[in-house]
Amino acid sequence: MVEPSRAMPMKSSRWVYGLAILGFLVYVAWIMGPYLRSVIVRDAAVTSWLNVATSPIDGKLEFKPQAAEGAVGPDGIIVLIRNDRMSRKPLIEAQIQVDYASARVKELQAFLDDIIVLDQDRAALKSRYADIFRSQLEEEIAGMEREINVTRKQLELINRIAARHETLVANGNVSQSATDEIWLRVSELDWQLAQLQNDLAYARVRREAANNGVFATLDGEDPDWVRGERLELKLQKKEGRLELRQAEAALATAKAALRDAETDYARLTEDSVRAPAGSILWNQKAAPGATVRSGEPVAEWLDCSVLMIDVPIADAEVHLIKAGMGAEIILEGDSTVREGRVLLTRGSAFTLGRNDLAALAKGRAKGTAQALLDFSHERENFEDCPVGRAAYVDFPDIGLIDVIRARLRL
Repeated sequence: MVEPSRAMPMKSSRWVYGLAILGFLVYVAWIMGPYLRSVIVRDAAVTSWLNVATSPIDGKLEFKPQAAEGAVGPDGIIVLIRNDRMSRKPLIEAQIQVDYASARVKELQAFLDDIIVLDQDRAALKSRYADIFRSQLEEEIAGMEREINVTRKQLELINRIAARHETLVANGNVSQSATDEIWLRVSELDWQLAQLQNDLAYARVRREAANNGVFATLDGEDPDWVRGERLELKLQKKEGRLELRQAEAALATAKAALRDAETDYARLTEDSVRAPAGSILWNQKAAPGATVRSGEPVAEWLDCSVLMIDVPIADAEVHLIKAGMGAEIILEGDSTVREGRVLLTRGSAFTLGRNDLAALAKGRAKGTAQALLDFSHERENFEDCPVGRAAYVDFPDIGLIDVIRARLRL
């Protein structure tokens, strides 16, 4: 028979050991809960990157009918947006500027044409005046030449008379005063001949200049018809050409502004939201007929050729899972074991959510970390886009013992 004093300590020791083992098992179950749940429950999901399409303009939505599975058509248009209340005021103002600039160009062109015609008329008139001037100058030269010939003959005759008078004076038949008057006449004719010869020489110089387009009167000035209004016409023509070039530049600017206004009006009156052809319209953020503002999200789409698996994992597993690590995947309702590769992992404090991914794992909860697997190579094995299907994921390189050791920092 066992003594009571020795039996009590042994019984207490068993209770202590039992409680310690029970506590350890509870701790193991607590830390392994997320891992075991991910192994037993298919709480992963096939997903893809989510793309948000926003409205480029203000207006009403008109969604286009989509093909099966919401596939976007070859034109890539998801929704049309029309704005029937777009003001035409900028377009009308731009057209007015073009009309005004065009009228200004036509007005200046007509004015310049008139100036050119008037200048041509003035040039023709000047040419006729020049011909008359040359003819008059030729007549003047011819007249002076005849006058010089007559003066020479008169001078020769008076010289002979003066010589005879000198003889008569010597014989006492004529007074000296009469002879002096004759010599005075000789001197006058001689001076007159010299003056005529000078005038003839100057007239010939003027004729040579006139033949070269330079016209001078007897006193050396330009005739009035040379200057006249033609110089003013040339100045007006030069100013007119300058104003015409400026008006043409203003017209080109106005036409460019009109084209921009037409482009803006067409763009802001009707536009479309597009996605790559064949992509999936995942979600409509607004109903058809709804009015949206520019920049507001109207639809979400995804490229089903880019497939991934969103896997909820325990924080203890994060550092065990490396990029490129292999994984085995079984989709809900499927028995085929498929392969995937780790793209990235995120701790529970910063997981990718609904703003990034089209579908989230069922096991996604607060305090759950995340692994994202590459699954794109399996797209050709599905008739429909598998995004959203639940999946079971196992990492063959990580076992229960690895997780326990990581949790206990062993």
